Amino acid sequence: MDNKTIETYNQRAREYDNETIEFWNNFPKSFIEVFVSKVNGKVLNIGSGPARDSEILRKNGLEVVCLDASEEMIKISTEKGFESVVGDLLNLPFGNESFSGVWAYTSLLHISKKDINKAFEEINRVLKKGGVLGLGLIEGETEEYKESSGVNLPRLFSFYTKKEIEKILVKHKFDIIYFEEFKPRSKAYLNFICLKNN
Repeated sequence: MDNKTIETYNQRAREYDNETIEFWNNFPKSFIEVFVSKVNGKVLNIGSGPARDSEILRKNGLEVVCLDASEEMIKISTEKGFESVVGDLLNLPFGNESFSGVWAYTSLLHISKKDINKAFEEINRVLKKGGVLGLGLIEGETEEYKESSGVNLPRLFSFYTKKEIEKILVKHKFDIIYFEEFKPRSKAYLNFICLKNN
């Protein structure tokens, strides 16, 4: 994962936690419901950040393990009572087929496009056959460093078209079973639920 982005999250973890309250309060319940209905076992939240989405999944009955490259983010998820691990999204510190579900919501967008296939290889590896992937990425075509009002330090963002994501998922043996677009502000969030088919 990008070191500059990790350092930004280490410096702004608490601010980011506060900035995302409104986003998760308005997040579509339908997407959560479909994901939860398909998972039968433990879920790995990769790029878990301050665990606001993990809290939603836990409230819906799932057991969630948090993984993030930022030590400060992992401190927050640990405070919230989650099993939490500092780790690299491109080299997940778990055995093969360890999880029934992987939740990767707006975490893979901080990985360079040249490395995205490695990220999906790792997700595929730790998921059980028939396991469920909940994926969220932001629509666009560029790869760039950006700042935002809540996080005024640079983070790497890799944006994707819906077709790009679909091709990546097919390449890595995922069947798309549900799609939903969420547009809380100016940018569209492309939300996929997939099953591992190999």
